[in-house]
Amino acid sequence: MRRLCLLSSALLLAGCQAVSADSVRHPYGHQEVAGEQANRPLYPKSATYSSLKIQSKTTTDRGQAYSTVSHSSTKRQQHQPAEAQQQDLWRDLAANMQLDMPLDHPRVVAQRNWYLKHPTYMRSVSERARPFLYLIKEEIEKRNMPMELVLLPVVESTFDPRAYSHGHAAGLWQMLRGTGKQFGLHYDSWYDGRYDVMASTRAALDYLEYLNGFFDGDWVLALAAYNSGEGRVQRAMKANRRQGKPTDYWSLSLPKETQKYVPKLLALADILKQPGHYGMEVPAVPNRPQLAVVEVEGQVDLNMAADLAGMNRKQLKQLNPAFKRSATSPVRNAEILVPVAHAQGFEIAMADLPEQERKSYQRYQVRGGDSLSRIARRNGTSIEAIRQANNLRGSTIRVGQTLMLPRAIGAGDPSSADGVYRVQSGDSLSAIASRFSVSITDLLRWNQLTDKNSLRAGQSLIVTANAG
Repeated sequence: MRRLCLLSSALLLAGCQAVSADSVRHPYGHQEVAGEQANRPLYPKSATYSSLKIQSKTTTDRGQAYSTVSHSSTKRQQHQPAEAQQQDLWRDLAANMQLDMPLDHPRVVAQRNWYLKHPTYMRSVSERARPFLYLIKEEIEKRNMPMELVLLPVVESTFDPRAYSHGHAAGLWQMLRGTGKQFGLHYDSWYDGRYDVMASTRAALDYLEYLNGFFDGDWVLALAAYNSGEGRVQRAMKANRRQGKPTDYWSLSLPKETQKYVPKLLALADILKQPGHYGMEVPAVPNRPQLAVVEVEGQVDLNMAADLAGMNRKQLKQLNPAFKRSATSPVRNAEILVPVAHAQGFEIAMADLPEQERKSYQRYQVRGGDSLSRIARRNGTSIEAIRQANNLRGSTIRVGQTLMLPRAIGAGDPSSADGVYRVQSGDSLSAIASRFSVSITDLLRWNQLTDKNSLRAGQSLIVTANAG
């Protein structure tokens, strides 16, 4: 059964498992973000929201030499217009951040100054975060966890769901493969759960809940351990105890990256809590869901899914980078993120899609004398479809290599000759367009069709730009 579910009803991962004591992490840290993706607006502005206030758990750091300031949402709301707070998700998140923080600690001051000297950083990050921020906020609220955790993907990956570090950490939360697997993420030749925004968010929050319990409710130590591993933090605490020193985060001897890691998050939280953001512009993010989750059964071609949702194929793949190929995994159901405006239409189209039009694949082992064009002709597909299914950039293949080939759409399906395809019983334009990696609009134009439902068996269709 397929179902459409907004993130407010997404299921949580159950339970936590023990993890390696030294799951060392390699976060991205500060960097400038620019380029087409960062500057392209994706979603319209809107404003409706009802927030769930969290109750954070704080600890007292023994020997703390710096003052701490607790910012309650009540205090912040006195300085922010209610309408602006309702419309801007950043402001609403800030109002619910309640961890105590040493604002005058030199490491926090240094990171705050860095943000303020690089205003383009948050402008770019805010645009990257725009589609995903509300989803993460909802998952944090469900668990009654500190809202400051919503900023972790800023520090980890600059909110890039495709981020990959030199230390082999991946996705928004920069999770290592082993850690992700221990907290429920799945991997196969079609899918990497670290790049799945929803799955990785649940796994990361599971891990953080485990770390918080490991350090007796100290979220600052939990954050430090997320960066460098709980074993390293635990050893630093034991060393301090032996020397009669305090065991709070600020007193520990930790790697330089970990010493900067927590201050990066706390400094950004402090900036967001200030009504004027210390004079730094932080672009507003709509305070409502931008994406919905559509759960689908069986394998689904992502190009067909984009066409059915009425959205750009590239955009759908950007929102769902966990899928390594042009289709979802054939061995497990998938959650596909689509813009809210397209979700209902996509759900209905998927429910009505005949089973024979779902894309499936067959394995093919390359033989001597094979070429992509020859394989495509023999198997009723296109060179581009084979490239997409196998992540091939060129046309080079080797004997013995295994390729995944899109199966024929219908029984007795003939190959396309000279870019012309003969329609079979049960075919649809969406399935044909997906198979030959073209758009429905192109098929309608090339064949002078006015109605996408006017196909008939035996009809010849032009399926490439240069055919006919």
